[in-house]
Amino acid sequence: MEMKEYYPRICDRVLQNKLNITGAVLIVGAKWCGKTETALQSANSVLYIQESPQHKETAKMMPSLLLEGETPRLIDEWQDAPEVWDAIRHAVDCYGYYAG
Repeated sequence: MEMKEYYPRICDRVLQNKLNITGAVLIVGAKWCGKTETALQSANSVLYIQESPQHKETAKMMPSLLLEGETPRLIDEWQDAPEVWDAIRHAVDCYGYYAG
């Protein structure tokens, strides 16, 4: 598959600023508008929830395991495993950052 060049977006700077001052950032937008590609530019590790059914099972039993990885960590399609949301919120509330 041919990799297309990434064209910087206005929101890239906004995302960087948010990552510098908060423990987690939620990127919201329409389908296929570039949310994942934008997030990949700042991520040091990635978890694609839809990549494996095991991710959804892990989210139900021990969602904090899915947070393990270098930060900032992109968790793509987290809404398919909503337990991850609570694990992220807990990590940010308890540690002041997204503990990975």
